[in-house]
Amino acid sequence: MRNPVVRRGPRIFALTALAFGGLVAGAPAAAQGPTLPDTLDIARAVRIAMSESPVLRTSLAAADRASADRLATWGEFLPQASVSLGLGRSNSTRSTYEAQEGPAARLQERLTFTSQSANQGLNLSLTILDGGRRFAELRRSAASFRGAQRRYDDQQRAVIAAVRREFLGALRRQELLELTRTQIADREADLDIASRRYEIAAVERTDVLAAELNLLDAQMRFLAEQNQLRVGLRQLVVSMGLPPESGETLVLAGEEGMPAGMPDIESIVRTAVTTDPELAALEADRSAASASLWSARTRYLPRITASLGWGRSENFGADASFWQFNPGDTGRNFSISAGWNIFDGFAREVQNAQASAARRQAEEDYRRVRLEIERDVRIFGAQIEELAQTLELLNRAYAISRERLDMEQQRYRLGTGSFLELQGAIDAVQRAENSLIQQQYDYRIAWSNLAEYMEGRPDIP
Repeated sequence: MRNPVVRRGPRIFALTALAFGGLVAGAPAAAQGPTLPDTLDIARAVRIAMSESPVLRTSLAAADRASADRLATWGEFLPQASVSLGLGRSNSTRSTYEAQEGPAARLQERLTFTSQSANQGLNLSLTILDGGRRFAELRRSAASFRGAQRRYDDQQRAVIAAVRREFLGALRRQELLELTRTQIADREADLDIASRRYEIAAVERTDVLAAELNLLDAQMRFLAEQNQLRVGLRQLVVSMGLPPESGETLVLAGEEGMPAGMPDIESIVRTAVTTDPELAALEADRSAASASLWSARTRYLPRITASLGWGRSENFGADASFWQFNPGDTGRNFSISAGWNIFDGFAREVQNAQASAARRQAEEDYRRVRLEIERDVRIFGAQIEELAQTLELLNRAYAISRERLDMEQQRYRLGTGSFLELQGAIDAVQRAENSLIQQQYDYRIAWSNLAEYMEGRPDIP
């Protein structure tokens, strides 16, 4: 299905100086980010968003944190090791003497004591049994990492979808702006015809005034479309992760074709509920919540730990060197201990209740999103079917209104038709052209929305 409004030149939509005179005048340079080309297509817009979007960078940071958490849970299975080295020197004085009986006596001369020490040690500890908590935490961290990865995929998909929607919306405004510019040229031609016929007294002054009003109306619509295009371009570059002023001078390049055929909704639903990254993330959340519940229950079980230590130390007199790294007194120790928390003020019960509630919430979140995905797919499918039928009717309505306008213009030039009839034909064509462009882009946006659910992983053009 193709656009029958073909009087606007190539679909690259390179607008004239009139179209972008006010749009590009005084446009500030982008403050940051990559330099955008003068003409931007949708594939390049998506690629820029993949590298510049702050949403994706935040999601990637969350995945990195989940990866670090998983590494920490693996470390729980390894022994804890520490080494120590110490050198010490102490000085003290004494000015009183405490006898076994009687009050303390003050010494005539203050006594000074100096001592030095050195110690070195190595300690190892290992948790032998903790009721399975470490295995539960390992499952939880692995599930959380999978969830973070899937959320990154889902954010990629969301950013791609947002950029596509904003691009198509801005491209629609650009085409409407070009259409309005063409309509201005047509109204200028109508005004010229009315003025010439008025000069030869073939029409009344009212025809000239009506034609001039039509021209003014088209010029006002041009200004409105120009501003809406500016807003759309700013929104597009913000969705791409760039400052809004970087889109001031953009010209968008669109594709010629329109999506053809009808989507297989049942197949898309089956694919979406099994491969959608948001559902995969919620499934990982369910696994993580189950593992957290298991971890909470292990607090009712005993804990056994073992430790091994080795060290050496020695005390030295004041005359010895402070830097002693080979003390002679050595010692070793080994211990194994078991503990069982019998009562902790219902802290375990609270943790188990919270973990159980979190698991139920994760299950319901998964069920809710699955239902919403199926609903959205079916809604977009119905929209596409309705818009396809509407476009067929609009194409026919445009063709009829265009033919009628050509006939009314010819009759008016020959003096056999009135300007009122010509005005009606002009209005009909303008409505048909605007409606056709609006519906065409609604159709493409509906397909773009549906495309989010047609692939499990984001497709970067």
